Amino acid sequence: MSKTFAQAPKPQPQPPLTAEAIAAFERGGAGQDTQTHIHPKVGKVETTDVGRLETTKVGEAEPTRRLSIDLPVSWHRRFKTACSKADKKMLAEVTEFIKRRTVELEKE
Repeated sequence: MSKTFAQAPKPQPQPPLTAEAIAAFERGGAGQDTQTHIHPKVGKVETTDVGRLETTKVGEAEPTRRLSIDLPVSWHRRFKTACSKADKKMLAEVTEFIKRRTVELEKE
């Protein structure tokens, strides 16, 4: 026999939010997304094809932006499968492609 909504446990009442708690949230306190991108390589990353040198300190975090793309299901499946077979993360592969392509576009 399945439970009905009347039998489901009820959430416990939460204390009301204080102005201080709301201000902390607005300043980036609890509840905010604090994920940053830590560069996977230690030390320096050279981009010799454009003559620039990018440096990254160990543990230095850079704020990130989200990029969403719509792919046909078949391409998503193929990409995910290929990355899995190569023991690569999809994010790392897309990021490397964007870096490579950005350098190419900057040359034009």
